[in-house]
Amino acid sequence: MKARRLNVLAAWVMLLSLLCGGVASAATVVQQTSSYVFVDVKTTYWANEAIQSMANQGIITGNPDGSFKPEAAITREQLAKLITLTFGLDLVSDGTQTFSDVNSSSWSYKYVEAAKDYLTGYFPVKGKPFFDPQASATREDVAVALVRAMGLETDKVDADSILYYKFSDYEDVTPQLAKEVAVAVDHKLIQGFPDGTFGPTSPINRASVATLLYRVLKSSYTTATQDVKLDVQVPAQVADRTVKLTGKVNADAKVYINDEEVENENGSFAEAYDLDGGEKVYEFVFKAVLPNGRSNTVTKQVTYQTSGPQLTVQAPETSNQLTAKITGKIKDSGDTNPAVTVNDKTAYVAYNGEFSADVTLKEGLNKIVVTAVNKYDKKAVVEKQIIVTLGGPVLTLDLIPETSSSKTITLSGKVTDKNDSNPKIYMNDELVGSYGSFNKTVTLKEGANTFNFKATNSLGKSSVVITKVITFNVDGPVLTLDLIPETSSSKTVTLSGKATDKNDSYPKIYMNDELVGDYGSFNKTVTLKEGVNTFTFKAVNSLGKSSAIATKTITFAVDSPVLTLDLIPETSSGKTVTLSGKASDKNDSSPKIYMNDELVGEYGSFNKTVTLKEGVNTFTFKAVNSLGKSSEPVTKTITFNVSEPVLVLDYIPETTKTKQLTLTGKATDANDSSPKIYLNDELISSYGSFYKSVTLAEGSNTFVFKVTNSFGKVVTVEKTVVYTPEASKE
Repeated sequence: MKARRLNVLAAWVMLLSLLCGGVASAATVVQQTSSYVFVDVKTTYWANEAIQSMANQGIITGNPDGSFKPEAAITREQLAKLITLTFGLDLVSDGTQTFSDVNSSSWSYKYVEAAKDYLTGYFPVKGKPFFDPQASATREDVAVALVRAMGLETDKVDADSILYYKFSDYEDVTPQLAKEVAVAVDHKLIQGFPDGTFGPTSPINRASVATLLYRVLKSSYTTATQDVKLDVQVPAQVADRTVKLTGKVNADAKVYINDEEVENENGSFAEAYDLDGGEKVYEFVFKAVLPNGRSNTVTKQVTYQTSGPQLTVQAPETSNQLTAKITGKIKDSGDTNPAVTVNDKTAYVAYNGEFSADVTLKEGLNKIVVTAVNKYDKKAVVEKQIIVTLGGPVLTLDLIPETSSSKTITLSGKVTDKNDSNPKIYMNDELVGSYGSFNKTVTLKEGANTFNFKATNSLGKSSVVITKVITFNVDGPVLTLDLIPETSSSKTVTLSGKATDKNDSYPKIYMNDELVGDYGSFNKTVTLKEGVNTFTFKAVNSLGKSSAIATKTITFAVDSPVLTLDLIPETSSGKTVTLSGKASDKNDSSPKIYMNDELVGEYGSFNKTVTLKEGVNTFTFKAVNSLGKSSEPVTKTITFNVSEPVLVLDYIPETTKTKQLTLTGKATDANDSSPKIYLNDELISSYGSFYKSVTLAEGSNTFVFKVTNSFGKVVTVEKTVVYTPEASKE
């Protein structure tokens, strides 16, 4: 018997046709009992057989470096996983958390929850239950788990009578676990040490746990394990070369077909096999293996017997050309590549069985014979007849208008002929196309223009004559003016526009009967007079046709200049101030500016320094353009407040023993650069500073300083110096 899984391409096709399930192979790729070797477990190691067997069943695994570390201690959460896998326990799905230190995000959560009834936990009187998952599993932990998982009776056991005589440390066994430890010892599930101890709370290593679980699997204690489900659906006989094998198994089982592992998807499997050994009986052996090593095997036979090819053919019954395409589809359950011939010529067959072939026909009756033969020489034949009646060419004209306002027009079209790829086309008996199409530009005369079209093929067959009439109506140009304002405050304005004409690319444009454009457009700057200005436009083409006359009016309203003054202060403590500003005007680039009727600016701006009189000073400004328009007068006032001089005296002592004293200082004034300085009514300086030596009289000396500016403003400062001569030394 030989059967194989379909290759990648065939598997993809089968996947689409079967809608579900994979495509398998009967050739064994992975043996269920393949050797599993750890680098640190020699064949002479005492637990080698148990470790290798448990590893082959997928119950225990090694480390990424290929080691097993048999002497390493096993944790309580690792023990929970081994118990779950060994006894085929169902994993939890409701998310209920039993132990406070094993939450749902932990990798061991599902195993601890599955095996919690078989493991020792900790349930304090106060507080939440805990499991201590990372702690080392002890020998009594393993003993209790084996007894509970195997469902052994413990109620009638006398623990003391078993443990007391066997182990010197029997009192170290946890009291509430003593019966289960005693049952495990009595059933030889676990033994003590040569020194007569049991070591209930001693950590147990990986090799010891593997050995204990291995012994359980080899024993007759199977009451706690689950049944191996294997329900296979296989047809007894097929005519198709591909057969689909499906079945139901336990969700955690490994599935093998003819010793090759196939995918188990949540308890279901589906595989497709290619029965490439020909017509005979094929045998398939199905095997399901649980993680605990239990298995179930089912053998099924499939008889493969094919029928002949199934052939469908499509061909026209009639044709008006000398070639035809014959198409169809071939399907054969026993041969993926049957041969197809059309009138004894081999046809190309695609991967999906579809084929096509071109045949040459003759006028009249043609017989078509399609034959399909598979590799078993089974044959299918289909006959068809095609009657050929030759016709003339078919002429199709592109859209031709009934009327035209253009003197030239392009006429086009094409002709098809099933027996001539290059029929000729005539217009008014003139050849206009030799390769099945034409494109002809013609010049129309004013009025009606008649055109007759026909096509002729190489067999002398002609199409029906098609007559078209085009009436040429000469239109005038179309004149388009750019935006023209109704009013303007500027004395000049630029007018523009363009004219288009279907029969003249350069129509002339007139404004008030003056030619302003020779080439279809114009751009004219005009000077307006104050008031209403009227303009008439028209365009004329080379055929003497004119556009409608367009009339536009522009009212020119002369505006006044705009005067802008720079900042002018309302008050000033200085007698001079500079006034400035500017004027703008749409029709005059240099308007004049007047201040108190005096011309102060001729070019649109001014800058004037004025001397103020004490008190209020009034200034009136206006601007006048070349057209005599004036801006509104602008009046500004500046109040000139004359300030007093400022006197600064250099140091003058209040007392001194020196008879001679030099007095100095200076005076400043915002409006007088040389204020006068008086000392005791004597003029001592006319230039704003002084230097005066005085002789002091014994006792008090008074000095009165006075400063006056050119506006008569006075400031007075009084100083007193007490002169005390030094006493004579005689």
